[in-house]
Amino acid sequence: MNRLDKKKAAISSLVILLPVLAELALWEKLPGTGTGEKLAFFLGMPVTMLVTHWLCLWLTFRTNRENGQSKKALGLLYWLLPGISLLFSAGGCAVALGVKLGWERLVPAGLGLMFLVIGNYMPKMKQNPTLGIRLPWTLANEENWDRTHRMGGRLWVAGGFALLLCCFLPGPAMVTGMLVAIVVLAVVPCVYSWRLYRRQVRDGSWSGSLFRSKADRVVTVVVIAILAVALVGTPVLLFTGDVRFTVGENDLNIEASYWPDAEIDYTEVESIEYAENIPAGSRTNGFGSPRLSLGAFRNSEFGDYTRYAYTGCDSCVVLRMNDGILVLSDRDEASTRALYEALNERIFG
Repeated sequence: MNRLDKKKAAISSLVILLPVLAELALWEKLPGTGTGEKLAFFLGMPVTMLVTHWLCLWLTFRTNRENGQSKKALGLLYWLLPGISLLFSAGGCAVALGVKLGWERLVPAGLGLMFLVIGNYMPKMKQNPTLGIRLPWTLANEENWDRTHRMGGRLWVAGGFALLLCCFLPGPAMVTGMLVAIVVLAVVPCVYSWRLYRRQVRDGSWSGSLFRSKADRVVTVVVIAILAVALVGTPVLLFTGDVRFTVGENDLNIEASYWPDAEIDYTEVESIEYAENIPAGSRTNGFGSPRLSLGAFRNSEFGDYTRYAYTGCDSCVVLRMNDGILVLSDRDEASTRALYEALNERIFG
């Protein structure tokens, strides 16, 4: 019988919240200009992790009391999210301290380590409705469960190494490689399990009934919905979106997908220049994809600055203002040059 280890649950919860103390000490250096932004930065990840951690514990021990789940699998449940929280919070602290660490590269690194660890433990997971690859045919048939998790474990270990290698790729290639790896790791075990189920039915070796309870149906619908959203939503998020620049009579209006819009009063602009091949540097807060580069950045050329740009353009318009630097790039060099000329004429012409 599995029972919740209250001591482990309490310690693992404290580990998740531990980065809050370090980030609180770095309050003045945290990204963001307002108290709300800083609170979101240093509380967002740990609090989300803590809620998810307790939800996973509650679901697991509520539905696995009599299943005798593997101790190693349960150990993974206690310490996986605390480890992820420490990793990403360490990255946030590094950014605050000015350490030259590509924040965006922590994502494939963290995911790679996660898949490596889970893949190693996956073959040891016993049949249950909350841990592992939870599909109608794996939940209904022990052979299907075991074979799917043995194959899935090997695949996830290999995928974990592939994600770690993505850390060394250029930005757009890194994101594309990460996306492809995640889709493969999510889809292949499901397809393998379904094909195994069909083969078992054909050769008469299938034993079990699909959707033995209402809970089985709910779990299946939730898993399919999450998978569908991930497979459709992730490519949309990564490969769509726009930045629109409207040069008005008195101000510049910036409308950006997935990030707050901005309005720049021309009286705040001290100088404007057209530049080429300036590295973006490290993103300290914002949104990035193979298409867009938005938010707060830091590099050796400007220090801390704000960026609204398409990643496919190497040229940019640099606005030096009273309260900081703003870097803009349109879809290509021609449109970026046109933006520069229009702004220069409007502001200083």
